[in-house]
Amino acid sequence: MNRTEIINRIGLEYYNNNTETGEFSYTKALRNIGKNIADYQNPSWRRRYKDVDIRFYDNELTVLVETKDNYDRYNIDEVYEQLNAYVIYEKQLTTNNIVAMVANTEDDRIIVFYGKNLEITNNYKKNSERVIKSFSEYKRIFSSSVNNKIKVIQSTYSLNEMLNELGINEKIRSQFVGTCLLALKNNLNFEGLSNAQIRTGIEEVLTQLLDRDLNKAMKLTILKSKVLDSQNVKELSKENFQKVLLKIKNEILPFINDSNTQGQDLLNLFFTTFNKYVGKDDKNQAFTPDHIVHFMCKVTGVNRNSYVLDPCCGSGAFLVRALTEARDDCDTDADKEDISKRHIYGIEYEEGAFGLSTTNMLIHGDGNSNVIQGSCFKDLRDCIGKKDRDNNDIKINVVLMNPPYNATRNQSEASYAATWSSKTKTDPSKGFHFVYYIANKINNGKLAVLLPMACAIGSDKETAKFKELMLEKHNLEAVFSLPGEMFHPGSTSKACCMVFNLGIRHERALNPETFFGYYKNDGFVKKKNLGRVEKVDENGIGVWKGIEEMWLDLYTNRKTKAGYSVVKKVTSKDEWLAEAYMETDYSVLNKQKFIDKINDYLAFKCLSGKMNFESKFENEKEIDLNVDSWGKFKIDINSSDLKGLFELRSVFGETTDLLTEGNDVPYIAAKNDINGFKQMCSSLDCETWISDGNCVVFIQLGDGSAGYTTYQAESFIGMNGKIGCGYNPKMNVYSGLFISTVLDLERPKYSFGRSWTGDRLKNTVIKLPIKANGDVDWDYMEKYIKSLPFSNYL
Repeated sequence: MNRTEIINRIGLEYYNNNTETGEFSYTKALRNIGKNIADYQNPSWRRRYKDVDIRFYDNELTVLVETKDNYDRYNIDEVYEQLNAYVIYEKQLTTNNIVAMVANTEDDRIIVFYGKNLEITNNYKKNSERVIKSFSEYKRIFSSSVNNKIKVIQSTYSLNEMLNELGINEKIRSQFVGTCLLALKNNLNFEGLSNAQIRTGIEEVLTQLLDRDLNKAMKLTILKSKVLDSQNVKELSKENFQKVLLKIKNEILPFINDSNTQGQDLLNLFFTTFNKYVGKDDKNQAFTPDHIVHFMCKVTGVNRNSYVLDPCCGSGAFLVRALTEARDDCDTDADKEDISKRHIYGIEYEEGAFGLSTTNMLIHGDGNSNVIQGSCFKDLRDCIGKKDRDNNDIKINVVLMNPPYNATRNQSEASYAATWSSKTKTDPSKGFHFVYYIANKINNGKLAVLLPMACAIGSDKETAKFKELMLEKHNLEAVFSLPGEMFHPGSTSKACCMVFNLGIRHERALNPETFFGYYKNDGFVKKKNLGRVEKVDENGIGVWKGIEEMWLDLYTNRKTKAGYSVVKKVTSKDEWLAEAYMETDYSVLNKQKFIDKINDYLAFKCLSGKMNFESKFENEKEIDLNVDSWGKFKIDINSSDLKGLFELRSVFGETTDLLTEGNDVPYIAAKNDINGFKQMCSSLDCETWISDGNCVVFIQLGDGSAGYTTYQAESFIGMNGKIGCGYNPKMNVYSGLFISTVLDLERPKYSFGRSWTGDRLKNTVIKLPIKANGDVDWDYMEKYIKSLPFSNYL
């Protein structure tokens, strides 16, 4: 690309030179503001660089272009040094944001650098920049407001509270907000207007945005009848309508410029977060958080050549993220337009959710999306029956989906629903039959789906059947166990992500082993009134990016890492979860964990009235842990292949309704704190429920508790089926707390859907200190606990 073409491409109106040759002299420019260029030249530079070839400028942005015939013929370090000199000079001349590049004149190749506090290093090099853009496009890179995710979430919450106070029904609230946001993004005039005039203005915006959409009439009808003409909206006073619009304009819009990826990220965060708040009372609504959607797009490799389908698209979260990822991989506006026209497809059964996905796609700048209302079992061909730019039939190669887990008969595939018993009201496959149907119809590329944990376990007849059917035709490439509260506050469902290579039988796959990731910690925490928010590091930077990079690295390179991942060859009969196979991570075992266990036990003794504050011994000297020298033991003493630890017994309680408050015996529940203590009970009428003490109690059920253990020194009551006991006559309170702490490392493997019962409990293997003969070193465990703070109160 020659010099003239570069200037015209970026923008002649921004071209700025101060020499007869058309270059820009920093010597002259700096002298004009009383500065000497020599003061900013590094003595170690190879040359005294002075004039940049091409400079573009306004009062916010500077674009610097150094041209070479072919930069491969030059010392690239010297080229970078030259460009960096111009950046240094520019910082002395202006406070502008800077884009700096090297551009070939023999071909169209470029090397581009930009970012806050720009330096010409690989940290600022943008490998995704392959074509020269216009000045306005470069300007948009810096135009998004501060990446304040917390502010977006806070504004989202307060907006939902405002709409609740104004009487906007939850069923239309998301579409109403989305429609208002969409109109404001397109310069809606509302100040001083009546309710009717505002609604007319919004309708005009929608009409223009849907101008090229084949489903325009249907979409407009739904948005108008369900939102603009709804009684709640029509009855808003003009003052309240304007109040809502002002809040969105002032507290939401400034943070979500969708012209760049950061702005798209914040826009997705706003939309999915708002949907969650609105759907928090409907536990069947599972709005997938955008960072998990982004991860699934990366796993399936969404790019400019992807043809993406979401057959149960709901609010459109997968579609808008796929749209963003594919467009990010494009070089030209024409390619980006083609992504919108021919690459993104969705189907949604429920009319309200279809209106929501329509609004969501429009908000993201897609006015001609291929999203239709219908059934994925009936209307799949209508959705994707299109041609690409070369007039070839489009073939979907990426499926992203989160099917309904409790679909009714009319939402399900007809022939499958016909097999249900008359008493069955909702899908017994928990959404798996949706996956099987779509997989067989597409039969090409990758499919990533969120399904309940029960589908991966296959503990019932229906889920086990579809596990077998899927592997007969498709390869299970990976399964990721995801955060238990991922859908909070919208739904309590627990899900995993399965990834299939479609059309390849599992047993004939080139790599027959499946990657299993224990990806429970995504760096998000629950905060009151905010839902789940991303944690930040000491520099205020969100931690998710680093976590996602680690997840992707483990998956892409199929690495096995204790506590995170394992690669395993499985059949349909096996569990499809990392929890079943991954190695326990003993590297996290430290002194503090034992101290926490002691403190928990002491809290229990205080609350149960059993605390003895008399000192029994002086704390001993500190003892080092040396886990590498420990031996392996199975929980069950009857183990045939390893030495066993405990005689396993059941507890006897049947129902808490029959427990009477008292001071005789503690009730130990399926809890993960205060040593499992729930309350003190009377032994009256419950003597047959009392279990002996001096045992380790295994908490077997509960999403937040399964996998934890407690030590019980004295008799207690526990509910049968929720907890079990392990006894060994050599154990005392000190060794019991030591073993209980070690056993807590098994916690990541269990949840409400994967109980710590039966063979899973019996075959659990843990490491403990050993004597020279390989037996458990009970004395070492006692001495170690006695060396810790407060142990004299045990």
